[in-house]
Amino acid sequence: MQKFSDENFTIIPLKEEGLALIREKNDFKEGDRLWQFKHLDNQLSEKKDVELAINPRNHIIGYEYTQGLVSLLFRAGESNRSDILLWDISLTDYGIQQYEIQPELNYQITHFSRVGSHIVFGGYVNNEPAVLLYNTLDKQMKVLPGFFQKDMELVDLRVNANNTFNTVLIDRSVRDEGRLIFRTFDESGEQLLEDVVAIEKDRTLQVGITSMLEREDLVLLGTWGIRNSKTSTGFFALVVNPFEEQSINFVSFGELSHFTDYMKTKRAERIKDKTRFELKEGRIPSYTATVMPYRLAENKTGFLLLAEAYQSSSNLNNYPYSNPYGSPFYNPYWSGGFYPYSSRWYTSPYAYGNRPATRPTEDIRPYESVVACFDSQGKLLWDQSFSIELENKLPGVIQVSEFHYSGDEVVFMYKDESEIKSRTVPAGGGGEPMEEGVPVRLTEDLDEVRSEDKADGGVKHWYGDNHYFVWGYQTIRNNTKDDRVRNVFYINKITIE
Repeated sequence: MQKFSDENFTIIPLKEEGLALIREKNDFKEGDRLWQFKHLDNQLSEKKDVELAINPRNHIIGYEYTQGLVSLLFRAGESNRSDILLWDISLTDYGIQQYEIQPELNYQITHFSRVGSHIVFGGYVNNEPAVLLYNTLDKQMKVLPGFFQKDMELVDLRVNANNTFNTVLIDRSVRDEGRLIFRTFDESGEQLLEDVVAIEKDRTLQVGITSMLEREDLVLLGTWGIRNSKTSTGFFALVVNPFEEQSINFVSFGELSHFTDYMKTKRAERIKDKTRFELKEGRIPSYTATVMPYRLAENKTGFLLLAEAYQSSSNLNNYPYSNPYGSPFYNPYWSGGFYPYSSRWYTSPYAYGNRPATRPTEDIRPYESVVACFDSQGKLLWDQSFSIELENKLPGVIQVSEFHYSGDEVVFMYKDESEIKSRTVPAGGGGEPMEEGVPVRLTEDLDEVRSEDKADGGVKHWYGDNHYFVWGYQTIRNNTKDDRVRNVFYINKITIE
């Protein structure tokens, strides 16, 4: 049952350790606001329900999962000078360790990750990027050198599977040729490598997601466009190798085999023909779209990037932090996706209660999900897509779709109210795609869905290659029950064989 005076749950995937659910309650104890922390195993059975009492001045701004541990990040008030409160919750004995962190800077946080016993913060001081490292053992903070630079944007900060972490900076100055600076650090903040790559004139990189060394290769995938554009021209791929001269591989949307599949055939062919002509003439293709990357998956074939194309009711910047350089793709946690050992930011697509933190006047309509596969050299191998047809518009840029790749087929899926829609298609093309819609499973046969919350719910990758979860909020009628109408929060597990 769902008590609707409380906030909605935020769902934190814990890989094989299950799921954590957290929400703010409308209850107080000795002046502190009560929060609920619920731990489910990977069969969705409840393991523990913990009550947390937190000073109501503190609001949650992020969370992180590492093996056996969930970290919750709070900050007092709205000031960038306020202290930071970190709560570590053990998934074995559910003990809680608290840390009070004092940045002593006017520090605007945009990234939060954990690597070993250290907390890594990314953000800005006076519009200049800054990365801070907090040691939970000696409770000391240090500032990593090399980040306080004008006209630089911190595009990504991501933890690798081997307890190192990557940072990606992009030069936003007005010089003819921009630069991308990729660095890897160990747990203590010692720099292990740096790769500086030139960005071609008149082009800029917008959103970038780094791989996490599940393979031996390090790559950066994302979207690119012409300078100061609010839309994207295509995808880019960069293989990180500081020992060789590297170049960025650019692919325009009009070059992709299936990006234009949602269009009528004649329009799609016109765009592809015009793209081929413009590339032959040495020009940047004119066709653009508003596209947001969400997840990067690594496998034996290479690297798969999931992205969604959407339409917006306005040209407003949806991003929750002010970008000093005007990029419409500023906040890197819009590139979300549930990655192992990755942080989640509350002003991201998975904002509080998994709701977006955007302007209430904004209407977003996602219309296509795209998966592009790149090899270890950053070359495009194939792409596939699935049209998204939602009954309602969204209040912000939120990941809607997911995918599963078996080596031969791609399965796209998304939740539309109480139905999961899917499309199975051969990865390399050929063969007939199969589309179907499956209702979300109800608890009892006589249950009837009266309504579904359109603002909260979805389907997300959980763990392994084939486990996902779907969640939402429903009003259920069952005339055989004493409480004939009840409000329900649900989570179902999806396993693709």
